[in-house]
Amino acid sequence: MDAPTLPETESPYRRFTRNTIEHRPGYSLPCGVPTTITDRDGSVLHETEDIELFFEILHRDDVELFEKYLTVQSATIPRIFSLPDEDERIYEASVLFCDVIGYGSLGILLALVSRELEYCGSPETIRFKKFGFQLLNEAAKWGHLKMVEFFLDNQPLYADIHERDSRGNTALLSAVDIYNHRYIRYPCWDQIHPEKNWAVIKLLLERGARASDVVLPVDDDVDQTPNTVLTLAAQWASPEIIKTLIDCGANVHAKVTFDAFKVAFYTEPEYISGVTALFTACLCGNFQAAKTLVDCRGADVNLADMIRSPDGRGLLPIHWASRNDQVQECRDIPTSVFEERAQNTISTIKLLLEYDPTTINIQDNEGNTPLHHATQTLNLNKVFYTDICRFLCDKGADASIRNNRGQTPLHFLFHRAGASLPVDVAATSILLAHGARPNNADKLGVTPLHLAAMRLESMDAMSCLLQHGGDPSQRTLKQETALHRAASGTSESGGVRSEVEESIRAQDEMLERLINVGGAELMDSPNAAGKTPRQICQERRDEWRRIEQIRSSARRWRETEEESEEDCEV
Repeated sequence: MDAPTLPETESPYRRFTRNTIEHRPGYSLPCGVPTTITDRDGSVLHETEDIELFFEILHRDDVELFEKYLTVQSATIPRIFSLPDEDERIYEASVLFCDVIGYGSLGILLALVSRELEYCGSPETIRFKKFGFQLLNEAAKWGHLKMVEFFLDNQPLYADIHERDSRGNTALLSAVDIYNHRYIRYPCWDQIHPEKNWAVIKLLLERGARASDVVLPVDDDVDQTPNTVLTLAAQWASPEIIKTLIDCGANVHAKVTFDAFKVAFYTEPEYISGVTALFTACLCGNFQAAKTLVDCRGADVNLADMIRSPDGRGLLPIHWASRNDQVQECRDIPTSVFEERAQNTISTIKLLLEYDPTTINIQDNEGNTPLHHATQTLNLNKVFYTDICRFLCDKGADASIRNNRGQTPLHFLFHRAGASLPVDVAATSILLAHGARPNNADKLGVTPLHLAAMRLESMDAMSCLLQHGGDPSQRTLKQETALHRAASGTSESGGVRSEVEESIRAQDEMLERLINVGGAELMDSPNAAGKTPRQICQERRDEWRRIEQIRSSARRWRETEEESEEDCEV
């Protein structure tokens, strides 16, 4: 990352000439952090509460001031190889190395590495794998071309192009893994620059990196291939990058085994086998990569066979595309990204339907259609994803189709594990207009209305079901009505006192809307366990208040501890 340029006469650290900490009674810097250092012009620079001066030095790759920082208090930055294996400072030192690499600060990185040479045990090669990272791989991950080039030019001292890090990645695998970042330091959205990673990828290939590389499993007892260069690149890369990798030996049809939880599959089995690059391109809405992969399938591979080739759970590429993968790996994601991803997902589904229109209602091994998958993950993202449901329905998706458990897509829409957004009323209306019914019961007797009643923040969508004939008195196999479910409902806002009261108000309103349609007598109608909605409601509210008391006590304890620490520092 390039630092801002300033006139030679103006110090970039001018804002640190004022001591902000002295105006905070009782506060001092953590042990080992220098209070002041001297700038080049002789002015005194003061460290801040959040160690901002130090990070500004790192960001600017200012080796001279970094050395001064060390001179003032070298204990601030311990030599990582000198620490005992169980020392908790190893993690902090590892984070520092990764921060410096993330900034692209090669000068400071080399200063840090030079301090380690006498402790690393091998002056001919220095590796940080046991600390969770490798220099070349981290630099490649962040797309720092000059840093990568330096390490490649200085093999084997700092790196080996084919060497693995602690996650089983080579440098090339790290360079194509721009979204997952399964490492110490996670990026903000504006720190991801595909064009920079593309430059690194080209350099690595020129220097002999293998496009056929696969990620090695971290767990020795797991016999699987978690990813290939191509399955990672297909999530984001342009047609040019995809073609280059294929020309350099990447196998379009290579199959990997995914961790089911990472793609929001929360049911058994734990892993999904038979996943190719086409699946990952579809999952991330990279329709251009999907088209390129299909075009490069090989003369001996039939188009229909590729589009209809299932993974280990019987899902086709169109099922993966409809799941609209969560845009959540990075921080500070702008709204425009969600809008763009939704439209890209639609373009991907459109492409797959052009290849084979008959897959619009095709069911996987569990009986789920593309529309089931779209509604299952809809509320894990922003409301823009309702357009995906609309597009599928416009193309002929049937919202009345049941899976092996008797559930329709409308069940999935309201059964939202891990979601934090209210169910979209527009999505509800779309499904109702294309065959879904609010009183369709699954094999346990649960209807969409039962599920909707539990989501107190989604009462508008629940009211939409009532307006379309939803029956609050309909019972599950456990003899529960929608009022029993509302009485045990949850709200994403539940927690501290004011939010508990908000949850109670939301629950009152949800119950009132159900009573207006089903009758007040339902509040005293017992379920199979003999409990009425009125009793369950009281139990739920007592639980909310109990949780609120525990959290309040924890807050008071933390405040007392912080006050005690400040008194000790004084």
